Amino acid sequence: MRQQQSNCALQRTARGVIRAAAERERHADINRSTHVTELKAFLLGAGASRGTFDELLVPVASEFGQALSSLDPCWKQNYPALFKVVRHLGFNPEGWPLDRVWSCMDYYAKLQPALPLPKPWVDGSRQLKKALLTVYGRRCDDAVAGVDSTLARLFRAEMQPGDVLISLNYDTIAERIAYGCGHSLWATPRGDCNGVRFAKPHGSTSWTLDLNARSVTWLSSDGSPLLSSLSSSDVDCGREPLLLGTVPIKSELIREVQDLCNVSDVFHSICAQWRTVVEAVRDAETMFVVGYSFPEEDQYGRFLLGEGLRLRTGTLRIEFFERRDREAERAKAISSLFQERLQHLVFRGPVEPKGAAA
Repeated sequence: MRQQQSNCALQRTARGVIRAAAERERHADINRSTHVTELKAFLLGAGASRGTFDELLVPVASEFGQALSSLDPCWKQNYPALFKVVRHLGFNPEGWPLDRVWSCMDYYAKLQPALPLPKPWVDGSRQLKKALLTVYGRRCDDAVAGVDSTLARLFRAEMQPGDVLISLNYDTIAERIAYGCGHSLWATPRGDCNGVRFAKPHGSTSWTLDLNARSVTWLSSDGSPLLSSLSSSDVDCGREPLLLGTVPIKSELIREVQDLCNVSDVFHSICAQWRTVVEAVRDAETMFVVGYSFPEEDQYGRFLLGEGLRLRTGTLRIEFFERRDREAERAKAISSLFQERLQHLVFRGPVEPKGAAA
């Protein structure tokens, strides 16, 4: 009898151990299925491309004229409308800022009826797009960043599927480096993402605004980003790169303007990019800011970033890369924009090419 009781007790104990083990495994399965990896967002500005190469000058806006003069010594003859704008503003033809020149052209296009004289140039938009392709197009497509560049090291160490990569640059440097580090990029703004979500809120030299078909092509059929920049001959055929100007009033974000011009694809394409940005700001636990200055004049961008912050339920850690002589300036700009949502702000150093390949 005692032996039977002992056996029953052992059986109950065994069943209890099995049940406990099964329960632990069930909880482990639940934990594994509900575990959410910390989301990281990577926000890249002009300084990210600028600092990635030794020999290749990928200029920030203030260096654009210098870069164009170096790449095309005959640019004044090739782009006479652009040259007239530079002269109109009194800039040195060998070195002028893109933002000031583009803004002048944009204001004339929008406010011409308020001015007593017509603009002293014609065909400015098409020539500007060609100049932008000269500087940020295929020469940047063909550039090879070193495996020890700041961007490459950052992408290898920190980026993982489910994260968000946001490039505010016209060139395709960031996406090419990400691919070189083994990441898959997913440009589709909605739905399942099998890799790193990717957005370009200011457009790209690889995007096509087809003025004949009144359509925009900004991603591949499989959802991956486009990597090959357009050429000047494309522009001559009515296929321009979709690039948002370094101007205060961005027409691409005004639905009524794009509807009136019968290119509503422009509005929807750009809004899709910014939706990805807003959701990344809302959801990310950590944001890496690389070479971006959060300029005061970019009121659209600041508003949309601010709305993303308002949707957050917690604070955000920001790690930023910038020239050492601008560390304090950039830290102040970030703190001013993110305010109480900023938990930690860490300076990671400058963007450098290290062993960039020729």
